[in-house]
Amino acid sequence: MIVHLVPTFTGDSAYGAGNWKAVAANRLALAATGLNVREIPLDPKSPLSCLEQLPDETRHVLLEYTWWPQLVARIRGIRPEIRIHVRAHNAEAYQHFHRNRIYKRDYIKPALYRRCVQLAQRDAGCKKHADNILGISDWDNRFYWNWLFGSANVGYLPYFSPWPYVRSEVAPPAWEDRQHAIVSMGGNFDPSGIANFQHFDIMSQRLTPMLREKWDYVLTWWSQWHEAVPKVGSQIRIERSCEQPWDLLCQSRALAVLTHLGFGFKTTVLDGLAAGCHVILHPILARRLPQEVRELCLIYDPESATDAQTVAHALNGPPKQQQLNAELFSRVRQTLHSLCS
Repeated sequence: MIVHLVPTFTGDSAYGAGNWKAVAANRLALAATGLNVREIPLDPKSPLSCLEQLPDETRHVLLEYTWWPQLVARIRGIRPEIRIHVRAHNAEAYQHFHRNRIYKRDYIKPALYRRCVQLAQRDAGCKKHADNILGISDWDNRFYWNWLFGSANVGYLPYFSPWPYVRSEVAPPAWEDRQHAIVSMGGNFDPSGIANFQHFDIMSQRLTPMLREKWDYVLTWWSQWHEAVPKVGSQIRIERSCEQPWDLLCQSRALAVLTHLGFGFKTTVLDGLAAGCHVILHPILARRLPQEVRELCLIYDPESATDAQTVAHALNGPPKQQQLNAELFSRVRQTLHSLCS
């Protein structure tokens, strides 16, 4: 039996968020293996309490997130026959650094660096006691996980978009039936989110005179998560209600993901490709994505005078047809079946 340990913060209240999507994808892939799987919720405030629910026939545990090395060590101690696979969602120390240095003076705050060291130690604790660390990003694996102490094997378990499967009743329409709209899926008031909407604002101003037809620029900023809204130009419409992100992507012709910050994997990138959108990326973010993803996207550098022209030209026609999302789903299913059978 495979036990899938899923933190409660990725539940229904997080519907549409990156962590919800990443867990939903793994849930779909596990179901597709045909193996015996049981999902057990994990309370972040009391992670060890899930040990009481582990069935006697458990042979594999897939734990979402690298936040609980004490839980991994405890399973190893009391049930040494169980193989433990920990799903890494981010390079946590790097991620914390990007999310918590808003001003230049933050670089000199010792607390920022102490916390980064603590997170790296926490991640190393998981790598010490687990059998496998399953990174969501090959870049994270090469430049973070492989450098941490610990004997676990570091493998790559890519993200695929679960939307085509959980919203199967909504199929991406033909290019000519879509709205002339470029969507940006917001974020938070952290450095990554701020960079995203600021760069989106700059791009909208530069693209507008280059496009043959009138295009809409839509920034989602979900009301259930945010009371305040970003300050952007009048050409951008802020969408406060986005109950179904997949439906919005399927109605639109392009998705912009223009932050240069953050690690792990920007799940919205694969969502946009799966929906048949042009996906426009910041070049620094693009360099941290797998080549098979990067080569399907458009690159826009806010500092470049020519990138806007390239993007405007590409938007005159549909993106390249591809089946990457389905291929990644198959790859994840095969990897999990191989690890857990």
